[in-house]
Amino acid sequence: MMISVPGEYYVFETEDAPSRISLSLFFQNLGENDILEVRVKPGSPDGYAYHVTRYFLEHELDFMNLALPKGEETFYLASQVCPYDAVLPVLDAEGRCVSIVKKIWTYYQHPYRYEGGLDLSFLNRYERIVLVSLNEYSVELYKKAIPLWKGKGLYLIGADWNDYLDVLPAPPNVPVTVYGQMEEIGKNFREEDYVRLLYIAEKLPENEGISRYEHGIMSYDEVMTLTFFFSHVTHPGALHPDRRFFLIDGRFNVEGIFGIWNKVFTAARYAMAKGYTPAFAITSSDDNIYSDHPGDDIWNKFFLQPEGFSYPDIQESCHVTLSPNMNLLTIMRHILDKESVGCELCWPEGIFNSQVKSYIAGRRQRFLPHPENTLGVLIRGTDYIHNPLPNHPRQAPLEMVMEKISEAEALWNFDWIYLSTEDQEICQKMEEHYGSQLLFTDQERYKVKPGQLLSQIPREKKEGNGFRLGAEYLCSIRLLSQCRCLIASGECGALTEALRENGGNYEHVFVFHL
Repeated sequence: MMISVPGEYYVFETEDAPSRISLSLFFQNLGENDILEVRVKPGSPDGYAYHVTRYFLEHELDFMNLALPKGEETFYLASQVCPYDAVLPVLDAEGRCVSIVKKIWTYYQHPYRYEGGLDLSFLNRYERIVLVSLNEYSVELYKKAIPLWKGKGLYLIGADWNDYLDVLPAPPNVPVTVYGQMEEIGKNFREEDYVRLLYIAEKLPENEGISRYEHGIMSYDEVMTLTFFFSHVTHPGALHPDRRFFLIDGRFNVEGIFGIWNKVFTAARYAMAKGYTPAFAITSSDDNIYSDHPGDDIWNKFFLQPEGFSYPDIQESCHVTLSPNMNLLTIMRHILDKESVGCELCWPEGIFNSQVKSYIAGRRQRFLPHPENTLGVLIRGTDYIHNPLPNHPRQAPLEMVMEKISEAEALWNFDWIYLSTEDQEICQKMEEHYGSQLLFTDQERYKVKPGQLLSQIPREKKEGNGFRLGAEYLCSIRLLSQCRCLIASGECGALTEALRENGGNYEHVFVFHL
């Protein structure tokens, strides 16, 4: 997302281009958002100008003229050419610097495609909207969504807005007020103005409670996703003219398979509630452990499409809406789930494709020969124990789980213990204690360093590795679901899936809730 940032704009006129060393020395005393315009031989026929920024110096990039013209499309144009953490100057018709814009990372990416229209159902819940700060997304909402909104008043926070309102089309339907600071709202609002009021803030969403949403505060990522959810429509072929497919993709760089499920299934159910047929092709997760190369599809290498459709058919269908990239955390899941009550995905032939089914079948007898006499034990380690992410469920340590196994031995009547874990140390300690009574698959297991996430362990990107890692994990959970009883170290996606696949047939279940 492009944002407007404070910074200084300097002009240096010279007969000879300065060296990089001298420019680096000059920038030692400047801020990271400051920009220097170098004019070499100004006014002469062979004169030229370029811009120098700290980003271009530190990354040893060639200098160039970075200026963008002030206009309705300034933030869109900047988003197309600016690298992350870099700054660009915006100049008016007289060549004066109006503002400095910078590209920061957000989950949402706006495609600037509107064939499918905008969804105003969320914004129309509110009578008044506050757009906090001037940025790429607030400008796009101002231009595209607000003119369709049924509200009563729009409030823009930040003096920077005044530099652009003369080139942005004014909404014809609501009065617009600009406040330099957020505090000015409190001085000017009446009590009734706070009813059905939505603040849209320049912040990244987190896994948190829903109190922020209940107090009418949303992030630009969240509001842009809700508003432009179905705006990018394509027509790749002629098949299924009676269907509108919603093809879900996204960047899932740290999530495992069931973490991905949790997010994409939420989006899929919401799409169903809006009259779409959900489909999946996750090709934007190049850093994910299941991806073997850029653009690798980490959905279709493991799973089938819902509703019994084939992915090749979907690719040739009449109407395919492409999802935005969206990180559906607590608040977004809450909003989408409320809209999709009763919508459930259906896989007539099961969710796993033939390759995964064959992989699991080949290991069932080898690693779980007597499921009817086996206790299944799920212990999450690695990230969950050593480097827990915010708001992840706490997991019981190995010692507590082993104590519970000892209690269960006298009550649950089992001969074998099947262990499902990704943690190498846990597996080794369990094997040392239980010996030949312990069963576990040949999946790859890991040992993480302090501060290191499982997704950050270096892995060779090699064709087939992604499938192997995913199939090993899916197999481990499928065998866990077939055991007689279950003990789990805590809540997690793998537990949810084991319970789903088991279908309520466990004789005993114990889950630690710490």
